[in-house]
Amino acid sequence: MAQVIFSLMSDKGIGRSEWTLPRMLKRKGYATALIGKWHLGWNRRVMDQYYNPLNYGFDYFFGMPYTVIKDMGGKQELVSDMHNEVMFIRLLAISWLSAAIVARLISKRIGFTMALVSLVIVSYYLFILKTMGIWNAIVVRNEMIIEMPVDLNTITRRLIDEGQSFIRSQHSKKKPIFLDMSWLHVHTYLHPQPPFKGRSQHGPYGDAVEETDWAIGQIIQTLDELGISNNTLLYFSSDHGADKLEVDERGRMVGGWNGVFRGGKGDGSQEGGIRIPTCIQWTNGLPKGLVVSEPTSQMDLMPTLAAIVGGHMSKDRIIDGKNILPLLTDKESRTPHEFFFHYKTDQLAAIRYRPRSGGSFYKLHYIWPQWQHNTDTWSDTMQAFGAHGALLDPPRLFNVVEDPREDRPFDTNIEPYAGVVKRIEEARKQHEQTMANSPPSIMSTLSEFSNPLRVPFVHFAWQCFSTRIEKLWQYLK
Repeated sequence: MAQVIFSLMSDKGIGRSEWTLPRMLKRKGYATALIGKWHLGWNRRVMDQYYNPLNYGFDYFFGMPYTVIKDMGGKQELVSDMHNEVMFIRLLAISWLSAAIVARLISKRIGFTMALVSLVIVSYYLFILKTMGIWNAIVVRNEMIIEMPVDLNTITRRLIDEGQSFIRSQHSKKKPIFLDMSWLHVHTYLHPQPPFKGRSQHGPYGDAVEETDWAIGQIIQTLDELGISNNTLLYFSSDHGADKLEVDERGRMVGGWNGVFRGGKGDGSQEGGIRIPTCIQWTNGLPKGLVVSEPTSQMDLMPTLAAIVGGHMSKDRIIDGKNILPLLTDKESRTPHEFFFHYKTDQLAAIRYRPRSGGSFYKLHYIWPQWQHNTDTWSDTMQAFGAHGALLDPPRLFNVVEDPREDRPFDTNIEPYAGVVKRIEEARKQHEQTMANSPPSIMSTLSEFSNPLRVPFVHFAWQCFSTRIEKLWQYLK
């Protein structure tokens, strides 16, 4: 199981009860739009688009409900990560062996039926997995599927055009804007286009980064042209560290680079998986050139923006984010967070502790990734997403300021480290109490692929059919 939605056939997604950033800003009169990647669910039942971004506070959506995967570039990523067809051949062999035994000992008719049913089931799942790059690759405008499969050669340019169009249209209406440009780069499959393809010195990943840089520049240029850039807060970040498992056929790293930090994408507690840079620009509101080295979280964005615009924060739940505006304006020098709780799937893997005095940032690991021997990488993507790792007894304590690679654990039987662990354990117990009544996490399994009626192609075909019928009806009238 993993907290990743593997396909648009899944009935999983973000809960409708979540208090979201666009909902909060919409209440304050902002026009809200999501341009790009969503990947938080789509259909709960057949063609209902229950998890459409429009149901979570966005006024406008253009982009991909799923994400970009190598299958969309002609490679069989998901099937290869599940060890090619070998797993399915084994399942079929076991099923047919069982059917043969039943046929010999009980009934030939029952045995034949078992063999036929197993062939149909295995063939179905293999077909679905092998065609993921087609039926997951849809582009949607609001509720309408406008392209299937996505044209990756033009998608970045179209995302720019959509973002610029939204900014201009809302500016003409004198509406404040919240625009989430959720770029498809640099998630693999990498698809940089000329003039960026082959331009960088860092392979296709570097090319994609340069194209993303240019694309962001196009959006900022639009703000400049309209004279609103000085009063617009720009927030640039990434959702995780580099993916060290991404190596192309020429042996090039195409998943990024984590520097000295160990681990990568899929590691819920390792610095290489969760430590990412963030750039914030607000000419009329923030000091220029300020560098903040204190730990913060992307969850801080919502309460910080709420403090800026006077937005409402839901009182019926615990909000993990903090208002970091005093930190960004240099009025405070220390993060408002004393603890950060890092999860691997649904398991608490580590706790980061920022004491209220001194310069140490401690991290206590309860789980350690089961990487390949003498490496800091998993054997394959399915392991990276799904495996919990090894339970540590006792947990390992590091100071990530002095030891960013987390190579030198402290002896937690002596002071002051025994006291540090005690303080962290107290915070863990309090945190777990707050999680007792929380809604279940999104957990994905092979059952995601069990309902063919949730395949977007069904919706796309019905959409095309109903449009033609409507045109025919108008003609006949």
